[in-house]
Amino acid sequence: MRPSRFTAALGLSCAASLGLGVTTTATASSASAATGDFYTPPAAVPAQPGTLMKSEKFFTGLNMWGNTTRIMYSSKDDNGQPTAVTGAYIEPWAAWKGPGPRPVVVYGVGTIGQGDQCAPSRMMASSINLSTPGSLGVNYETQGMNNLLAKGVAVVVTDYIGLGTPGRPHTYMNRDDQAHAMLDAARVASKVPGATVKANSKVATYGYSQGGGASAAAVEAAPTYAPDLDVAAAYVGAPPADLQKVLAGVDGSPIAGVIGYFINGAASSSAAVKAFADESVNATGKTMLSRTSGQCTVDTVVSYGYRKTSDFTATGEPIAAVIARSEEVTGFVRAQRTGTMKPTAAVRVATGVADDVVPHAQSKQLALDWCGKGANVTYAPIPGLSLGPKSLLNHANPMLADQLTARDWVVQRLSGAPATGNCSTAAGLK
Repeated sequence: MRPSRFTAALGLSCAASLGLGVTTTATASSASAATGDFYTPPAAVPAQPGTLMKSEKFFTGLNMWGNTTRIMYSSKDDNGQPTAVTGAYIEPWAAWKGPGPRPVVVYGVGTIGQGDQCAPSRMMASSINLSTPGSLGVNYETQGMNNLLAKGVAVVVTDYIGLGTPGRPHTYMNRDDQAHAMLDAARVASKVPGATVKANSKVATYGYSQGGGASAAAVEAAPTYAPDLDVAAAYVGAPPADLQKVLAGVDGSPIAGVIGYFINGAASSSAAVKAFADESVNATGKTMLSRTSGQCTVDTVVSYGYRKTSDFTATGEPIAAVIARSEEVTGFVRAQRTGTMKPTAAVRVATGVADDVVPHAQSKQLALDWCGKGANVTYAPIPGLSLGPKSLLNHANPMLADQLTARDWVVQRLSGAPATGNCSTAAGLK
């Protein structure tokens, strides 16, 4: 392992365990085996999205600030097929002090991996998962969830489609899949045994990085996909809104291997992407796709951090350049872009001005696209100095810096306070 790659992996792990208050007790293999049957979907998945299929309470000690229930629910993938999704509902210990019934935040985690062992609901009891030999799973979102729970807001976390459940790869950064998984998790929250959330509770979507992309997809899809939900707000942090530009951003970065996550997931739903992977990816790239399909993020940083995607293509060109020559694959990538529909809820888009991994400019453009459609948008550029080209800290530091501000903005919206957007000045901000 190159020293720089080790440093990136160590930094990611330390940021999770120190900066975000993660405990360091490993999840035992026996515990993983005990929950294995829970994650196996039934042969037939209910056609009605948002159906609670099964649930079980599990113990998280003081790691999560509430009573936690593992859930499986029905959703719909980008091909319109019913699919089972897992996650967790957390009933806060704190009282809700705002008006109306307890609200719920649907929490989309950032990039956490593609192996089933990486699913956030599998790691909540300890936040570090060593149950799979050779793999280190880190749930670095614990403190973000606890910040919301401390305000009496219920949290429902989705594992996304294909993450946690066997039989298909996690469809990483698939716009429709992520939107549906988020919104159907909100529908299920009030059905969980012991939940004080109601069917008419206010809802917010929340996430950073991959989670920011999921939150963006969910809030703009909500008016048509889930008009039954009272979606009041969305926090959209560092969203990978334009994957064509994000592919170039992550190429050669510490998280270069996540391109494998995207291709693996996309190939499972698009015949054009599968053909691309078969024909345009060389033997080294095919090994990368196979390995990343079972990895968590730290594993991928260690294995493929700072790699150039030109190492993985048959022509020796960057993957983005090869994709650009395929009209069908380019069309699939373009279809994942957010900002094409108007959210009806208030939205806060936050992005670090020094972020060159999930490039700042394309995140800002999402805010401007929504502004152009007349949405209520608060654009929040997060200042900071670059810590080197494509440093992971350029992407991670704004998440930490913005965490409490983001939480308070969301809680205010759930309490009924109107949001005053800044679309009139957003273009002039960094």
